[in-house]
Amino acid sequence: MDFIHRLQEVASKADVPVIIHAIDQEESIRLSSQAGGRTEKTYMSGNKIKDLPFEFVYKTKSARADQVMAQLAEIIEDTQDIPSEDGSYQFMGLTIANEPFFIGRDNQQFLYYRLVIQAKLYIIKRKQESE
Repeated sequence: MDFIHRLQEVASKADVPVIIHAIDQEESIRLSSQAGGRTEKTYMSGNKIKDLPFEFVYKTKSARADQVMAQLAEIIEDTQDIPSEDGSYQFMGLTIANEPFFIGRDNQQFLYYRLVIQAKLYIIKRKQESE
């Protein structure tokens, strides 16, 4: 499923590098999937509607971190569609589960902020090669 890569493309409109499952040495936003997703409905075809949580963590020394996170939250809220490039899902929506908030500061004086979102996706079951 290519959703996290499509979400990265959307989040990159915030003008800060967005990296999947990693955080850079300098200013960047890490995007990762989180535990706690759930299947809302399963169809006889094997397709499912799922609610999946994702997290953005912003690492910065910038005084405008609040503005960057607010911009990212606005981009997420305004997103109407995130089409799959490999046909693995159909986009049903994004909601903000936790508004952006300050997590803390490390010993190198980097500030960390977090935003948690929930993606609703219609997951299309892949046919096995033997079928």
